[in-house]
Amino acid sequence: MLLLLTIGGHAPEWGLGHDALVLVGLLALARFGVSLAAWDTAGAFGLMGAARDLMFSVFVEGLLLLVLVLLALPLHSTDLLSMSHAATLPEMWARPAHWAAALAFCLVIVAETGRQPVDNPDTHLELTMVHEGPLLEYAGRDLAYLQWAAAARHWIMLVLACELLIPHPGPFVAQLAVLAGGVLALSVALAVCETVQAKMRVLRVPLLLGSGAALCLLGLASWFAGSGG
Repeated sequence: MLLLLTIGGHAPEWGLGHDALVLVGLLALARFGVSLAAWDTAGAFGLMGAARDLMFSVFVEGLLLLVLVLLALPLHSTDLLSMSHAATLPEMWARPAHWAAALAFCLVIVAETGRQPVDNPDTHLELTMVHEGPLLEYAGRDLAYLQWAAAARHWIMLVLACELLIPHPGPFVAQLAVLAGGVLALSVALAVCETVQAKMRVLRVPLLLGSGAALCLLGLASWFAGSGG
């Protein structure tokens, strides 16, 4: 998945392409692999956490697709390089659709990285844990692999948000500096969000993500109602 991402508006040619929908599919495949890992241990807590994660994924992946649709509209392409180039256009932030995509993507980041109020990655309470559930029965090298996968997902979502939403014109070095600053700012924002927000009830998470989907639909309506369509 890391090979699909654009870095500073550029991406290596590895023969995989740079389609955003492929990236969504690989993220879903990775989640399925973690769920299989929980199933392999046959632990009750692991299966419970995996089941909750899969329930969240139905809403998270749908919301992510809506965000990508909004971001693909300016250049009519789901290619990550084209979408990254569209973020450099000066008129993007004047469009309500782009603001709707940015706000909805914030919810995607919180949910995909397992942060509060959606999840608490540090808890082992069986009544509330989601991300930690499938990892309970693992230790040593296997646990390190699973933790690395979670860190890679975290990195992917932050870089994707910066590349597709934050303007980054200029040469590659300047774009790289904007990317580093954006990732740092988003990391701080996540830390602040975790500090001021308590974890919400599991059944309220779909309502939160549904509000992001409604926001995306409003953004789509504004795009087609305005000059963007």
